[in-house]
Amino acid sequence: MESQSAKPIIAALLQPLPVLTQPQARNDLSDESVVRLLVGQFIDLSLGAFNQVLQGNLDQDEAVDGINRQAIALNSVFLGTSGFETVITHPWNSPDQLGAFLKDVVALEYPEDDCVRAMLIHLATQLMHALRLPDEERIEEVEALTLDAADLLLGRAPEDDDEIDIDIGA
Repeated sequence: MESQSAKPIIAALLQPLPVLTQPQARNDLSDESVVRLLVGQFIDLSLGAFNQVLQGNLDQDEAVDGINRQAIALNSVFLGTSGFETVITHPWNSPDQLGAFLKDVVALEYPEDDCVRAMLIHLATQLMHALRLPDEERIEEVEALTLDAADLLLGRAPEDDDEIDIDIGA
């Protein structure tokens, strides 16, 4: 299977939808639906790669490389360094804001300018474990992980009463 660059995938996701009243529509990273879409696409890519590995259609290292490339691309989007003109960023979308928040809330031991990538890689690891669950439990866990990751990228700590959270611990 041929490997794709993550930049074109991200660029395709961030193309504004054609809206008659807003010909110059852009994706605002403070919009929950935009953030959920990006997280959902990352989750779909990760689950697809893991399923390809399980079916023997993709080498595990290739799958991990593809997921990491996507996480790196999303890191640049969420930290405001992607250069995509279709993305509206805010002061929050910076290493000293979002990166520091993720480093603190998720207990990441990575530089602030790499914390979105690190959080997404950990999310992918949790998704890999979710594949072992029965269908109904897997669906619930993936939904909870999606919401938690979107909340984190929007600057909201996941609910304490959630059974599933993104937390890197020993």
